[in-house]
Amino acid sequence: MIEKPSLTFSEALNKATNDIFMISGRSRRSEFWWTMGVVYLVNVFLTPFIGTILSLLAIPLKIRRLHDVGKSGWWWGVCAILQTIVVAFFLYDLIILIINDSSSQAQSVIWAFILKYLALWVFILIYKLILFVFYCMDSEPYANKYGDSPKYEMSV
Repeated sequence: MIEKPSLTFSEALNKATNDIFMISGRSRRSEFWWTMGVVYLVNVFLTPFIGTILSLLAIPLKIRRLHDVGKSGWWWGVCAILQTIVVAFFLYDLIILIINDSSSQAQSVIWAFILKYLALWVFILIYKLILFVFYCMDSEPYANKYGDSPKYEMSV
């Protein structure tokens, strides 16, 4: 088995943009991290609006990166669904909290509100740390159910 060299910055961005809408297949760590680095830098230094658009366009890359380590793209999908549900419930509860402002129970209701969402966000953070570990893992050296390894070639 022969290991191919890491992708350069330009190779990684070129590969990521060529496969921008492709969910199937696998992506190497170098492709993933160079591209995500650009997305984060744009988000921090240019504008969060463009960074958000780039983050949405990077979803297939995240799924292909999970495929490269033998994980389903649903690992990312479950995190996105959980975050969406928590934000929706947070906004709903916040509106109810504002509408039903009863000063006699306000402090206990507010603390329950804070603790509930703190616990949910800690859970999501732990889940994201697990995803981060998956993104950092080395490619599976052999073909898996998502395709051939983009990093390793079988020697003849």
